[in-house]
Amino acid sequence: MPRSVRPWVGLLLAVACSDSVATDRGRAEGIIADPPPAGSPAVNGTLAGNVFVSLSADGSEWVDLGSPNGITVALQSAGAGTTVHGEQDAPAGSYNRVRLVFDGVVARLLAGSTIGGASLANDTNLPLGGSDGRVEIIVPVPAFEVTSDPAVQRTVLFDLRSSLWITPAAVQAGSIGDAALQGAVLATTRVDPR
Repeated sequence: MPRSVRPWVGLLLAVACSDSVATDRGRAEGIIADPPPAGSPAVNGTLAGNVFVSLSADGSEWVDLGSPNGITVALQSAGAGTTVHGEQDAPAGSYNRVRLVFDGVVARLLAGSTIGGASLANDTNLPLGGSDGRVEIIVPVPAFEVTSDPAVQRTVLFDLRSSLWITPAAVQAGSIGDAALQGAVLATTRVDPR
C-alpha cells in the first residue's frame, strides 16, 4: 500500500469504529409523578432531595441514568411529572427492571393536609428511609428496549402513590420507612419521540 494511503486507512477505521459505538447507545429518561388518589388530593406538599434512576436486564448490573440529582416533585398533583435527570445515554438493549433511589429526600407536607381523616395543624417534614436516609426501590417491569434510533427515547414513568405511605403512623413516627415505599411505587415505560 502506498505511504500516502496509509493515514486515510487509519482515519476510515477510526470513523467506522466510532460509528459502531454510537449505534450501540440509545436515549432514556426517568420521570416521577404522584397523581392524586381517587377523589380529591388529601396532601398538599412536595418531595424534595437527591434522586436517581437506573435500568437493569437481570438485577445484577445497573445502568444509571445520570448521577443523583436534586429535584422537587409535587405530591398528589394532577400536573405533569418531574424529570429526574433529563434525557440520558444508555446502552441499547433489553431491560426488565427499573430502580428509583432516594437519598436525603424529605416529604414536606403543608398545614391543612388531611391524613387519615385528621388535618395537619403545622407544616410537617417526613424524611424517607431509615437512619441512612437512603431508599432503593426496584420495580420489575415488562421487558422493554432501549434502541439506537435517534428519533425516539425510552421513558420510565414512576408513580409514587404517596397516599399509600403518607399515613398517620408515618406522621407519628416522624419519618417514612423503606418498607412503606417498596410495594407502593409503580413503574411503566413508553417510547417517546425525541
